[in-house]
Amino acid sequence: MVHHLVITAVGSDRPGICNRLTQVVTHSGGNIVDSRIALFGTEFTLIMLISGETNAITRIETLLPSMSAEHDLMVVMKRTAPHQPPQYTYKVECTIESEDRVGLTEAFTQFFSNHQINISELSAQTQKAATSQQTEQTDQFHIFISGLTELDMDANQLEQAFKRLCQTLSVNGDLQIQAKID
Repeated sequence: MVHHLVITAVGSDRPGICNRLTQVVTHSGGNIVDSRIALFGTEFTLIMLISGETNAITRIETLLPSMSAEHDLMVVMKRTAPHQPPQYTYKVECTIESEDRVGLTEAFTQFFSNHQINISELSAQTQKAATSQQTEQTDQFHIFISGLTELDMDANQLEQAFKRLCQTLSVNGDLQIQAKID
């Protein structure tokens, strides 16, 4: 029987750390189904979905804690079900650009929550603005959020609510709504 395991690892970034984690998985007989890596500050972050027979998953669960201690990583593991394509009626994507300000990500995740849209992807990033001697520019903040909903909704009403939120927050935003095509 095939089992699934989600692994999250965080630690100081250095060459070879991703390879060491993937070695433990593959040498134990696990298969990497999906993975993401990102750098936050000086920290390496990884999340992966692993599949494998019972013995392989148990071996990974046994070996990763000692490997993580050796390499100063924080590792969290959780057994899960296989990935299922999400059921949805609409896919909603938005991009937001603004001066960097506290609370923008929360405002837009609240918007998705208020409209019963499950967030499936979120990327939020501050980009340093170039400064010159004559003018000082502020840092720019970019958010991308993608979500899915099974609810039948009024797309026009959602677009208007999104525009009102963008105006209230003084940000530039774009909202795209796609109906599922079967």
